[in-house]
Amino acid sequence: MSSKNNYEEREVSNGGFALGLLVGATIGALAAMLFAPKSGPETRQQLKDLANQQKDKLRNQWEDTKINAAIAVDEAKEKLDTVADQTKEAVDVYADKAKGTVDQVAEGTKATVEKFQKRY
Repeated sequence: MSSKNNYEEREVSNGGFALGLLVGATIGALAAMLFAPKSGPETRQQLKDLANQQKDKLRNQWEDTKINAAIAVDEAKEKLDTVADQTKEAVDVYADKAKGTVDQVAEGTKATVEKFQKRY
């Protein structure tokens, strides 16, 4: 289970890394455009195009994150159902054993009471 947790932690940290990389690339591109020798309208259009590209990338990343979260929730539900089923089976086994023990004790007690009644 520990290796699975490590894998999930790496997935989370990789997502953070990807987001950091995206933000860094955006800042770098903005800085390059601002310092490039272009006219104001060209620079504004370039910034607008870059902003639209980044918006699309973020939208795609958001959709991917939602899909991955839904998959993780479904997997967790399946695991929880499995654990619940296993727990129910174990409880049923112990309940049957306990019932058998109680039945044996009851029969022994009944037999003892009958012997006692026959004596007196």
